[in-house]
Amino acid sequence: MSSPPVAPARRRQVHLVELTVMPGVRYSAVLGQLQAAAQADPEVDAAVTFHKHVRLQGGTGSRQGVRAVLDSLDDPLAVAFTVYFWNRARTLELARKVKERWPRCRIVVGGNDVTHQQHELFAQAPWVDVLVHGEGELRFRDLLRAFLAHPEGPLDDPAAAAALAGVPGISRPGPEGHPIDTADAPRVTDLDALVSPLLDPRVWSDQDLAASRMIVYETNRGCPYSCAFCYWGGATNSKVRQYSLDRIRAELDRIVTHVGQGTQLFIADANFGILPRDTEIARHLVELCARHRKRLLVMTNWAKNTNGRVVEIASILHRAGLTGAITLSAQSFDAEVLRLANRTNIRVDNYRRMQRQFRDRGIPTYTDLIWGLPGESLATHLDGVEEAVAAGGSPVVYPLLLLNNTDYTHARFRDEHALTTRRLPCDPGNTDLIADVVTGHARMDFEDWLRGMELRIPLTLFHKCLLRCTLRVLAHTTGTRTVDLISALGEHLRAGDPDPIVAYWFADYVRSWREPETFPRQALYAELGAEVIHEEVHYQAILHRVVRDPERARQHAHAAVDFLYEHLGAVPAVAARLPGRADLDRVIDLDLAAAAVFRAGIHKVAETHEFTLPGALWAILREHGDVPPADAGCPDIGSDTVSRTEALTDPGSIRGLVAVPWARVHYPFSAYALSVWHGSGRPVHDCATTARAAGRPLPAPTFQ
Repeated sequence: MSSPPVAPARRRQVHLVELTVMPGVRYSAVLGQLQAAAQADPEVDAAVTFHKHVRLQGGTGSRQGVRAVLDSLDDPLAVAFTVYFWNRARTLELARKVKERWPRCRIVVGGNDVTHQQHELFAQAPWVDVLVHGEGELRFRDLLRAFLAHPEGPLDDPAAAAALAGVPGISRPGPEGHPIDTADAPRVTDLDALVSPLLDPRVWSDQDLAASRMIVYETNRGCPYSCAFCYWGGATNSKVRQYSLDRIRAELDRIVTHVGQGTQLFIADANFGILPRDTEIARHLVELCARHRKRLLVMTNWAKNTNGRVVEIASILHRAGLTGAITLSAQSFDAEVLRLANRTNIRVDNYRRMQRQFRDRGIPTYTDLIWGLPGESLATHLDGVEEAVAAGGSPVVYPLLLLNNTDYTHARFRDEHALTTRRLPCDPGNTDLIADVVTGHARMDFEDWLRGMELRIPLTLFHKCLLRCTLRVLAHTTGTRTVDLISALGEHLRAGDPDPIVAYWFADYVRSWREPETFPRQALYAELGAEVIHEEVHYQAILHRVVRDPERARQHAHAAVDFLYEHLGAVPAVAARLPGRADLDRVIDLDLAAAAVFRAGIHKVAETHEFTLPGALWAILREHGDVPPADAGCPDIGSDTVSRTEALTDPGSIRGLVAVPWARVHYPFSAYALSVWHGSGRPVHDCATTARAAGRPLPAPTFQ
């Protein structure tokens, strides 16, 4: 008599979870790498089914997302979470709920924010079973082998503990609050030894790729720099390790084939453009998009010491319509600040040269500046903002966050430089982005820090949005720094002329940094309506109120220039150099014409405006890149240009037309407003702007 068939062992569930702050994202590079590496092991693959969850951690759907994760569990073997500073609190709370419902489930965490933080982590979240340090793919595979060998009972049983002791690069809770650490794990030197999650449809299906608004992708790992504020280089200082070009070509082919039009492709290398082969990767990506008739938005972390190769790569992507603004990563222009940060920066002369090269190619740029770096005073920070603005750049200022595993977190460094922090949202009202924000040090007290953060509103509202050309002319003709004009306009905003509500919101922006719990969400969102991106909401509301009506925009612009005229006129030597007000009003008209691009996002109505400028003023704007270059529809004025030393009322003038492209009519206000905040939107350039010397026919604007 034959024996009855043996029932196959039930495959155990393993769940991989990432809580994201990016709406519409369904793809996670980290979770895919973990699954691909683990299921490449035949033992694990035969015993486990993987389930990935990429869930939005904030907003109205966050509770449903958490509930969906919990409801999908059925006696799981393990649930693994990837942890960043922005999702740490909610991730650990979700892990606690998993452990309460399934006590036998192994809770595993890893990621930048918890690596080498075992004492703090296990004290904060004693329900976590294992912490994985650094690169997690092979560690996670080894952990699953150990869990499968000992699926029941506590992990401190001798057999289970012995199995875990053989897994390098992990920590687990130990007796009396002392974590049990294993030997350090080596970095993965041959990245191609890691199975590609993109070339295995069991990891990410075609439907998964098509459903995600963003794909995060890396062509290499490591960073050769050691910036003290950054975990990427500061904690690793590692040589760059590369995936093979054959693998990259195959992975990019699958991505471009299946993602939707307009998908964001974020190349997550620490320094894209640092390697000669990066040019070839960019060309291949352009060829793929042309072949598949796809238009993606390619974003990346550009090489820190921006070089000629970055200009070449950016030009390749820009000509194909695949990229927005290019980062010139400065963080500070002060030599002592950079020394303390272990930062080798772009030389100032090189920075200006790079700006000219990008400007000549019509490629927008933005310049990252971090406010609050040790050694930085308010005065040196303003010098840095001025350097970026004077070179034709768009400074984007971020507060300094004290991230785990960076040099700035060392007790010795904090004490030496008297660093103080506050637990704050990185952006007022955004409770999904709470971090330890540096608000004071030996050269910056809290009030100085507030003044630096406050400057961001007039910097963006006036320099980037409403009066860029006007500010350029005033700075150029009077010799006044643009950053000082912007600071003065902050005083003007506080005065409440012509709109006390704008003044109230500006004051509330500062108050929200002091007292984050006072953020007036309801009032701000009432101004903005339904289409709101939950970022820099004070700025959005102020801009929305100012530009939504053409006459109100005109009142605000002229009131601001009236204030500056009075401010500059108080100094006789400066007053003598002020341009005639009638000529300056013509520049204001150009700025106001460009502001129609914001109204297009509000009212869905196109506008067209004519303007006339003295040739001398147009030449100033052309020189600094504030108006489109000749190959964008605005030919060189040539002999019609009036010397800047001549009277500004010289008849050699420029006639122009500003029209809002049809595509902008359908562009949401919040999305475009924030593209300007981040430096990729440029109102005068983004309108169809054509110009001719007076007496020549003015062509109709062309739309691309």
